[in-house]
Amino acid sequence: MSPTASLPATLIFTVILVGLLGAFAVLMVRRVKVLQAAEPIDRFDQPWERIKGVLTFWLGQRRILDPKHLGAGIMHALIFWGFLAVAINSIHLVGRAYAPEFHLPGFGPDQLLGPAYIFIRDAFEVIVLLMVIVAGIRRGVFRPERVTRSWDAAFVLFMIGLLMVTDFLLNGALVAAGEPTHEAYSFTAQATASLLGGASYETLSLLHQGSWWLHMVTLLFFLAYLPVSKHFHVITSIFNVYFRDLQQPSVLPHMDLEDLDQDHFGASKIEHFDWKDLWDIYTCTECGRCTAACPAYATEKPLSPKKVNEDMRHHFYDKTPWILQMLENGQAGGDGAPAEWDGPALVGETIQDETIWACTTCKACEEACPLLIEFIDRFVEMRRHLVLEEARFPQELSALFRNLETTGNPWGAPPHDREAWTDGIDVPTMRDAEGEVEYVVFVGCAGAFDQQAQKSLRALVQILNAADVNYAILGKEETCTGDPARRAGNEYLYQMMAQQNVETLNAHSFKKVVTSCPHCYNTIRNEYPQLGGEYDVVHHTELIAELLKQGRLQLENGTAQRITFHDSCYLGRHNDIYDAPREVLASIPGVTLEEMPRSRNKGFCCGAGGARMWMDEAKPRVNQNRVDEAATETEAGVVCTACPFCATMISDGIKETKREDALETYDVAQMVAESLPKAHGDRSPPSS
Repeated sequence: MSPTASLPATLIFTVILVGLLGAFAVLMVRRVKVLQAAEPIDRFDQPWERIKGVLTFWLGQRRILDPKHLGAGIMHALIFWGFLAVAINSIHLVGRAYAPEFHLPGFGPDQLLGPAYIFIRDAFEVIVLLMVIVAGIRRGVFRPERVTRSWDAAFVLFMIGLLMVTDFLLNGALVAAGEPTHEAYSFTAQATASLLGGASYETLSLLHQGSWWLHMVTLLFFLAYLPVSKHFHVITSIFNVYFRDLQQPSVLPHMDLEDLDQDHFGASKIEHFDWKDLWDIYTCTECGRCTAACPAYATEKPLSPKKVNEDMRHHFYDKTPWILQMLENGQAGGDGAPAEWDGPALVGETIQDETIWACTTCKACEEACPLLIEFIDRFVEMRRHLVLEEARFPQELSALFRNLETTGNPWGAPPHDREAWTDGIDVPTMRDAEGEVEYVVFVGCAGAFDQQAQKSLRALVQILNAADVNYAILGKEETCTGDPARRAGNEYLYQMMAQQNVETLNAHSFKKVVTSCPHCYNTIRNEYPQLGGEYDVVHHTELIAELLKQGRLQLENGTAQRITFHDSCYLGRHNDIYDAPREVLASIPGVTLEEMPRSRNKGFCCGAGGARMWMDEAKPRVNQNRVDEAATETEAGVVCTACPFCATMISDGIKETKREDALETYDVAQMVAESLPKAHGDRSPPSS
């Protein structure tokens, strides 16, 4: 009954096996070779940490099993685990084409792993078949908005289901015919055999052989098809997880502006990205979780992270022959090199300018991606090209760049007014400090020039005074960290401002930097080291939480009020600070803390990040969406923030939605200052 008992059958199978495996190899070589044209990046460090991530995120499917998408996650995870379980069976089937008794060591019918494996394989095959049916119904009937209908996806599901069914039939036919078989322990084979009872030996033989050939051809074709399908992630996902960014929190790549050999700034061509960026594009499963989490997409902006991946992948595939020819002939411009690519431009045509500028760099897409695909660096690289090479950017950014360059702050306020917020209170400065201070307070541009943020800084001064903290500010020596310029793609301006701050900070003696702005925090702590600025940086909510734990602050005067806390993207997702502000608020007498449905690492952006604070936004607006959630999904009367940008956006959203009578917004520091004993509160004016 063996399908390859005759020499011609064996030869035919061998031709199919070699042909389809060869096609797979050729396509894989093509997919990998083209990465040589990309920018280099080192992702080969910390191998054990990378292996740990593979076990957690790839094998363990940790992000797939996100509670927000638990049903779809369980379905996908079971199909994935089922495929891993069935892989051993596939090896056995190929081997038995040449040796009927073939099995991997230990997996024989009378060996230790044999019966147990057959049971596990059967269980997963049944589960996979059921999950394929569920997936088909979900895609065809109850399709979520984030999922795109695709013939490719339907075809792959069909092939997976066919593999399961044919395995049932080929094993069941053997058992029903009474043939010696490895499947004596198979409950699916026994069940299938009972359904085939009464069939003739000839019919069972034909069914077995037909099922075997269909199974093997489907299996081998599926393998060869993967590199050209949306399910390429079946192969690439393990490598994508292994080569993930281990720098936590992640930082934007440094650009060497003094490299005279550099032929481009940022990325305008697909080969300008690094090879991991291109591997990300290969790996996108098109599940749509990134798009479902994106605040820009949720508010009808022209940005879908999933579609960006799809569009970049199609562009990459279209350009692959040109890139391979370029690699084969040296480099573009050399002898025999291909003519300049005459297809659509990546930036401006494949990916529209409006899409690139819509990103708030909130990291929600990266947090949502099951396979740890990185998005932000790609958006910023394209912005760098638009700003530094094309001078093509939203008109509002012209004023931002001009103000930063001439006055050192986004508002264009006179630099000598950086200490004006301290009028009426005694705030020590680093220029007058004697000896080392414990904390240098980096006020930031918002704290210095924005009236609402000034209230938070004055409240922080009250708190530091109450706790007898040894601190000082840079005052007029301070300039913008450069964060808005960097996120907007103006790396040159960023480095100019950052270097100035690094030189200023290095000229003073202090232990730690404290800042109330998460954007300042992120830039000084995580990105200044690229320019030689290594500092111990804390956010003001972390410092307040520590002072409370040490007993250096006593809170009273609490009033009964319900508060909801809005997580800043750059404090939360970018720097994993979620507990400190909540611990502080929970310490205030009378406060009841309510969480919005989208909170902590699933928090919803205020709309200000990625330099969006300085750009116009069409309605509906991100901040209004967030305020709507606070107003309708909680009973809170106060939206508390720990970021001056968030405070501005939430406050504006409250006014724009006409909810001034129902909602207020305060910084955590303001809430604490208002709860200090009066003896301490009298040391500086009220914080609000």
